[in-house]
Amino acid sequence: AKDVWVDVSLRTGQTITSADQVKIRPSSYNFEKQLVDADTVKIKVPYSDAGYRFSVEFEPQLYTAYNDLSGDSGKLTTEAAGNRAIHTEPRNSMMIFAEPKLRGEQKERLVPTDESGSIHFPAEGEVTNLNTVTEEIIYFKPGTYSMGSDYHAVLPPNVKWVYLAPGAYVKGAFRFLHDNQSLYKVTGYGVLSGEQYVYEADTNNNYNHLSGASNCHSSCVKMLQFASADAEQKLDLQGVTVAEPPYHSFVVYGNEQTFHMNVENYKQVGSWYWQTDGIELYKGSTMKNTFFNANDDVLKMYHSDVTIDNTVIWKNENGPVIQWGWTPRNIDNVNVTNTTVIHNRMYWKDVKYNTCILNSSSHWEDMGATTKADPNTTVKNMLFENITVEGMTNCAIRVYALSDTENIHVKNLNIDAWNGLDWTSQVSHLKRYTNPAGEKVTIGNEIPDGNGLALENYSVSGEVIEKTAGNWADHQLGRIGFDGENWNSWNAWRTTP
Repeated sequence: AKDVWVDVSLRTGQTITSADQVKIRPSSYNFEKQLVDADTVKIKVPYSDAGYRFSVEFEPQLYTAYNDLSGDSGKLTTEAAGNRAIHTEPRNSMMIFAEPKLRGEQKERLVPTDESGSIHFPAEGEVTNLNTVTEEIIYFKPGTYSMGSDYHAVLPPNVKWVYLAPGAYVKGAFRFLHDNQSLYKVTGYGVLSGEQYVYEADTNNNYNHLSGASNCHSSCVKMLQFASADAEQKLDLQGVTVAEPPYHSFVVYGNEQTFHMNVENYKQVGSWYWQTDGIELYKGSTMKNTFFNANDDVLKMYHSDVTIDNTVIWKNENGPVIQWGWTPRNIDNVNVTNTTVIHNRMYWKDVKYNTCILNSSSHWEDMGATTKADPNTTVKNMLFENITVEGMTNCAIRVYALSDTENIHVKNLNIDAWNGLDWTSQVSHLKRYTNPAGEKVTIGNEIPDGNGLALENYSVSGEVIEKTAGNWADHQLGRIGFDGENWNSWNAWRTTP
């Protein structure tokens, strides 16, 4: 509700002698810091209606991950000798989520009261009886709750709202099994943790790890799962921190065109496993002021009329930061602004199809196939503006177009540096695939009058990459290795001040 000072203490036995040995990321926050003693720093967090989600990093805790260059892709190691640097990050992390205090209409909308409907208050401790709740709202007060490793809440159709109060720590997951509500809510500044579940906890296998199948997309535990009907539905998802997801953290099954979302102040941490994606936003959805630690596709732009603003991302090795591929799609009107990648461990030395900061992957059924496109579908009018990548990264953009593609505008993509691998591992791609009959998709038409892929103020290590400047090629700083046949379908330029 106002400016605050926060003390953060390092508990590893290591010491510091200056506040300058503590880094705040995103670096743009530039908060005031003061040294308190040999292991504590004081940080001033100014009030903001948008809140702040940031990492506090002590210099003695920083380590560098390396690629050992083994096999096709290499493996991550902390050994420097003979290996290539990938990224530097803290071994133990302290995330601070300074969120705005709710007042007025926001409080009324996001914090349930007796006027909101009937309320069930679970008792602290073991909670394994939520499948038969008769009330409309489940309200977790401050305290610790546990569903155990072999249960998650499959909620009855009367439940429309789950609220996690500040100080509520719920070990479990929620499935809204029915699609009869026009408005669902999952709100509150509490924590929903998947720490008690194994990786790919398969409900068809007594919540044990997936067994005897290639995937468990329909049967494994997801932290938040919804069903969508043909009638219009909306979800308010606000405030919650999802910790240690055992698989996809958020899914919706059913009619994806009628499920709309408003996401605010959402956080995801502890994404150790693969397939711990970020959030897929459905048609007409908005998201703002969020933090994602994810180990797969983070921002999944598969639907039209979607707006995202002010996202902080800590990226693990699997998947890209922004994704709009995997299958032919019709997408129109996507706006993603103010994205900061504070860390990542994308490390592959071979050229993967689903990696980089921006990516439209090849087909999920056969990633090496080039004949699964559909020229009858179109991806168009996507703006990605103000992307800052702190530290080293592996590559900027790889597009394996499965649909006709028009007006993809990347504005102010700023990359600190490439990682220590060879340029051949860091190359950006722009490729057009065909349908089974051999018909290729299109990417805009001729630049400068066309509307293909536009890179405006794309910079690496502070140098703007320009198509006319001779610094764009695959072996040069820009690392652009787009197919020659697409020469007239892209441009890279510096905006004139």
